[in-house]
Amino acid sequence: MDKPYFFVFEITKKCNNDCFYCYNVWKERADYPTKELELAEIEKLFGKIFAKIKPQNITLTGGEPMLRTDIYEIATLAKNCGAKVGIATNGTLLDEEKTDRLVACGITYFDISLVSLDKDRYATLSNNDKLSDLKRAILAVKKRRIPLTLSFTITKINIADIGDFIDLGFSFSADNLALNRFVPGGRGLKNIEMLAPSASEFESVLGIANDRAEKYRVPVNITVPVEACRINHKKYPRLNFGACVCGRQKWAIDPAGNLRTCEQNPDILGNLLEKSFAELIETNPAKKFQESNFHGNCIECGDFGRCGGGCRFLRDKAKTPRFS
Repeated sequence: MDKPYFFVFEITKKCNNDCFYCYNVWKERADYPTKELELAEIEKLFGKIFAKIKPQNITLTGGEPMLRTDIYEIATLAKNCGAKVGIATNGTLLDEEKTDRLVACGITYFDISLVSLDKDRYATLSNNDKLSDLKRAILAVKKRRIPLTLSFTITKINIADIGDFIDLGFSFSADNLALNRFVPGGRGLKNIEMLAPSASEFESVLGIANDRAEKYRVPVNITVPVEACRINHKKYPRLNFGACVCGRQKWAIDPAGNLRTCEQNPDILGNLLEKSFAELIETNPAKKFQESNFHGNCIECGDFGRCGGGCRFLRDKAKTPRFS
């Protein structure tokens, strides 16, 4: 088991936002487990998983991870596993003191979500009026010269903000800018028609992002895979298109310690306190998930390695625009 494994650990279901587009799977399934592991259980879980493998990255997320009063202890436990440890947050609960404590406990990178610079659109998308607090959090992170990714979820509502988002990212010296395609999961499933951009709208975003990336020489990553057979990646040479590695290298752990193949996938493989990671990743559901992304003309296509078959959860939602 010498692969470079990446783990997204959803340490809490709680959040101080109620985003219109939220993908969290527990907002999709009313029967999703409600348990949240206590610190001693997290320590046991880490010991059980990482005794045999060394994770490359562990990203602490949620919900909103800053709502856990023991976030600093969790960060320390993750660091002690030998991984690079990051935190994905909406930023509104971060300040200079908390940022310092997180860094001291082992956080080596921050991923802060910023869906609009317009206060009304930000409030509509996040159900939170704390945009000014979020900007202060960005400054607090960069003041300490800690690697920072700013993330932007592309929806119909905020398409007009993409240029301003990249401008701000450059002016705040963000290390990476992540453009996430809207994925209809969780609460977002109920709002597909209002949120999902058309293929032409999505390509217009890519065009603006490519031009800004060329102008500023700042890394812009398209983090939800886009099928190379549907959108020509070569049209946007300044953008970094990622391939799907979910269920192979990247795995999600929920607040109860259940393993899933992906943050977008509500299907649970099993609980890591009850079964080993090695056992769960060899189950039939895990294998089926891995195989499901090799489809259509992937054998003939020379670009499968560039996209990994795209995102299953965009391809499989009937109402989501297909890029064809």
